[in-house]
Amino acid sequence: MERAHRPVGVFVLGDVPPCNLATVSRQIEDNGFSEIWIAEDCFMISGFASAAIALASTKSIKVGIGAVANRVRHPAVAAMEATTLAGAFPERFNQLGVAHGVPTWMKQIGLYPKSVLTALQEAVVGIKRLVNGETLTETGEYYSYDNVTLTHPAPQLKVLTAVVGPKSIDLTAQIADGMLISVLAGPKYVKAVRDQIRKARKAAGLPDKFEIVSYVLACVGPDRTVARQKVRAAAAFYLEAMGPTLMTGVYGVNDQVAALMKKGGGAKLAQNLPEDWLDWLVIAGEPADAVEMIDAHFHAGATSVALCIVPSDELPAQLQLIGREVLPHV
Repeated sequence: MERAHRPVGVFVLGDVPPCNLATVSRQIEDNGFSEIWIAEDCFMISGFASAAIALASTKSIKVGIGAVANRVRHPAVAAMEATTLAGAFPERFNQLGVAHGVPTWMKQIGLYPKSVLTALQEAVVGIKRLVNGETLTETGEYYSYDNVTLTHPAPQLKVLTAVVGPKSIDLTAQIADGMLISVLAGPKYVKAVRDQIRKARKAAGLPDKFEIVSYVLACVGPDRTVARQKVRAAAAFYLEAMGPTLMTGVYGVNDQVAALMKKGGGAKLAQNLPEDWLDWLVIAGEPADAVEMIDAHFHAGATSVALCIVPSDELPAQLQLIGREVLPHV
């Protein structure tokens, strides 16, 4: 099937059983998507191992990891794993996402840093220098090296961050090749990120070229009302997990987010989620609605859009529908 005109991929969630990864990856490729993005949510599926499965079971689709928590692996180890994949699939694996790590998960394993910004900066800069073939000997606050050189560097590998807050976005503009924008990020937030990054990079004398990959919850079906209802639980889950952030702040609803969270858990939040919030929180509706919403993300500044398709048990059917009725029009 012909690829989409602009890169539209699928974000594979950590609840996909490892035994299904190869089949799901082939389905994504066969239905005309441009990219597969693998999440590494702690204690679910490994980002590097899952990406290897996806690459080995497909023919030409690009695969990215987005994202791994920097504290889980020393940058030299993360760089070694990434360049192994980049060396084996040089045209298909060239984007690695690195994140702070979800605070709850990092605290569970005793790896939450005193300074999330310093830890991220040391990790991203270290990975970028190593994949470019440098030898590192230095001592950092979190990561140190003594004559470390990769045997198989991969200069083509881009290192992106997955962050949300304004300070992290400013840091990303200085040190990374791109940014992965979390689910629940509407077009207005994408534009705000793009503008902030452009301003920061221009001030630092850095080139304007920068990857912005927009993750977005998606549910597409023949009935708009049904599709929007199906995505509510997932939207509420992520909204409850993240709370008021810049993603909702750009829409001026952070006070409402906080108030809704006080009313109860995820189920209550899903029930009370204002209908108009779905217009910018998710991509949900009929195929024509999905085309319009995906276009909005590209117009806002995304260089790639990755659909997080829910509910997971409808993934094969939705892949076929989106591939047939959405991708050709994007």
